[in-house]
Amino acid sequence: MKVLKSYGTKGGVIISTQYSPDDIEIDEPVFICFDGLPVPFFIEEWSAKGNTKAFVKLEDVDSLEAAEELVGRELFFEDEEYEENSAIEGFTIFSESREMVGKVTSFLDIPSNPCIEVRKSDGTIVVLPCHKDLVVSINPEKKQIVLRIPEGL
Repeated sequence: MKVLKSYGTKGGVIISTQYSPDDIEIDEPVFICFDGLPVPFFIEEWSAKGNTKAFVKLEDVDSLEAAEELVGRELFFEDEEYEENSAIEGFTIFSESREMVGKVTSFLDIPSNPCIEVRKSDGTIVVLPCHKDLVVSINPEKKQIVLRIPEGL
């Protein structure tokens, strides 16, 4: 799902979606990525606009300006896969010893073993596991990720 445009002056947005209002769990948050990190938002209102669009009002998005900040961003549910490559593509990867490994070129959604493809400074490509237990820190402002890289990788 993607936020297509703002709607009205009170923070509403129009999104692209395949869901009908009956499919939506209002009690569960939706997520929007900011600086590569998913931020939860709760739905105040959801109504279908044709077969592929919906009007959505999110809590704490109460102005046209706030809604405009969401335009163009992906919106997803917790149990959905989202485009992690767009969230971390271009981030610089460092080892725990703070040695630069390279830049993320893509996310590889391998079942039970998500990985990232990293281009090293010499141009070679390495594939590293991308599991939450291996992430030491993420700095979205600097677009940097420190990973605990297993011996031999």
